[in-house]
Amino acid sequence: MLPRLTLPPLLLLLPALSLSANAAPELRIAHRVLHPSLPAAPFVDRATVLLSGSGPAATARLVPSETFTHEIVDYARSVEGLKDALYQVALEHPGDADQSQWAISSVLACHLPQSTSESFTIHLDQNGNPFSLDYFVGPIPHNGACPKKARKAAAQSSPVEFRPITNTTVALRSPSFPPLPQLRVPPPVTAEGKPVEPPKEKSFLEKYWMYIAIALVAMVLAPAPAEEEAAGARGQGSGGSR
Repeated sequence: MLPRLTLPPLLLLLPALSLSANAAPELRIAHRVLHPSLPAAPFVDRATVLLSGSGPAATARLVPSETFTHEIVDYARSVEGLKDALYQVALEHPGDADQSQWAISSVLACHLPQSTSESFTIHLDQNGNPFSLDYFVGPIPHNGACPKKARKAAAQSSPVEFRPITNTTVALRSPSFPPLPQLRVPPPVTAEGKPVEPPKEKSFLEKYWMYIAIALVAMVLAPAPAEEEAAGARGQGSGGSR
């Protein structure tokens, strides 16, 4: 009878660990509209973000939910004519079902019918975990104001015309640190802790007084040329009188 081989529990877990490591992590993005005149509504699923890779080379792909197209149209129609109504998207924190703790980004809901592009920016911490979300739609006016309707269009109660967003981008942002400032070398201090004062710079006279004194003495002791000529003339005069 052959002996039975018993594998350690750690070896039995290796296939499961390899499968979980190769599986692409997923993030959930939810959405809703918000206005004081509307009943408070919870976030509902909007899309799933599939992550691949790690570090700066990590990429993300957005997969919309099956009900997204109908929900976004209903949202746009429900807030039509409501001033300052918001369209909100939220990034669900993994393992946290409390929607008040999710990262939320908002845009004016009046821009949804005319928007043709949208962008999601997911911010990651040092460990690669998502913690914040930025959401933008375009095109919008430079002042961010809602588009104005013509008087004829305002008089008619036709439903809002919604153009589907055809350009969606998802970006991942890892933390970046600014360069460290260049600190100056601290000045030397004395034993009492006071900064050492640099020696006072000497003036011109303090530096060259010795040379100036020598030059003055030489000028004083040097005979004058006029006195020598006068002495020679007196000697010639006294010799002629003899």
